[in-house]
Amino acid sequence: MNLVVELLKSGDYWIAIVVVIVTIAINAPRVTEYYFLLRKNRMAQILSALQEPSVSEELKTHLKNELDIECFKGIHGTRVSFPMLKAVYVLNERVGATVSFRHVLKTVQLLPDISGVELLSYRVRLNVLDKVIASYNLVFGLLIAGFGFITFLLSIYSIVTGFEPSLLISGVIFLPLGFYMLNDGSALFSVYHINRALNDYEKATEKKSL
Repeated sequence: MNLVVELLKSGDYWIAIVVVIVTIAINAPRVTEYYFLLRKNRMAQILSALQEPSVSEELKTHLKNELDIECFKGIHGTRVSFPMLKAVYVLNERVGATVSFRHVLKTVQLLPDISGVELLSYRVRLNVLDKVIASYNLVFGLLIAGFGFITFLLSIYSIVTGFEPSLLISGVIFLPLGFYMLNDGSALFSVYHINRALNDYEKATEKKSL
C-alpha cells in the first residue's frame, strides 16, 4: 500500500494501477479459497443439523431446501432462491432436450417473473429495466471489448516502435470488462431460445393430447 501511495505522489499513476492489479491477482486465489471454505462449512453445518434428532421436521424441510440451493450454487456458480430453483427444474424439464442448460442458467440470473411457471403457456418475461440493462451491456460491451482488443494489439506493436505501457494496461482492463458485459447482455439471446423452445414444447404437448 505504501508503494502505491508513493507512486501516486510521484505521478506514476499507470505504474500504480499495474501494482494494484498485480496485487489483486496474487491475492485472488486466497480470497477464492476462503470463500469456498465458508461455503463448505455452511453445507457441513446444514448436514449436521439434518442429522440431529431434536431438530423439528419443519426446520429440516427448510434446511433441505437450503442444501439444494447450496449444492446448485457450488456446481453451477449461480445462487438462486428456492422458488427460482424450482422454476429451473420446470424449464429444464421442458426445454432441456433442445436447449443447452447454460441458457436456463443465464435466464434465471436475470431474475425473470416466474409467476405461473407451472402453466403450459408460461413464457419468460423480463421487465423493461432488465431489457434496457441487457441491451446496454451488449452494445457497450462490444464497443469496450473492441477498444480493449485494439489497444492490446497496439501495445504489442509499440514494443518495436517504443513501448507504451498505457496501451497494455488499457487492453488488459477493457478487454475482460467488455467480454464480461457481453456475457451479461447475451442473456437476452438465452431468453429468446428458452421462449422459442417453450413454444415448441407447448405445441408438441397439445398435439399429444389430441
